[in-house]
Amino acid sequence: MSEDRLEVDRDALVRCIAACEVLAADMQDLRERAHRELAPESFGLGETHLRSAAELAARFRATAIGGPGVAVENSAVGTFAAHERYALDLKATFEAALARYDEQDAATAHRLGRL
Repeated sequence: MSEDRLEVDRDALVRCIAACEVLAADMQDLRERAHRELAPESFGLGETHLRSAAELAARFRATAIGGPGVAVENSAVGTFAAHERYALDLKATFEAALARYDEQDAATAHRLGRL
């Protein structure tokens, strides 16, 4: 900040937007992978014929994707989804700041061109 002016690095905003896109995509991939790999139909623990193994498998599955005793937002899938939403929200904030910066920059250039 210079005296009463806020200075913005446009390139830094563009890089932040791109980084948020990458983070959101990574979180989406991890969310999908967690759903696919951490909650299979069968863990191979003997859950088809042992009640204790079935209970353990259900607990693993719930921890991965939500279920009895584990809210979705407290599961691995829910955690990755929350991080994905946060990255997208942050990206939107940076995009809004960039749009305002560009509007202000264009207005300033227009005013200077009229002098």
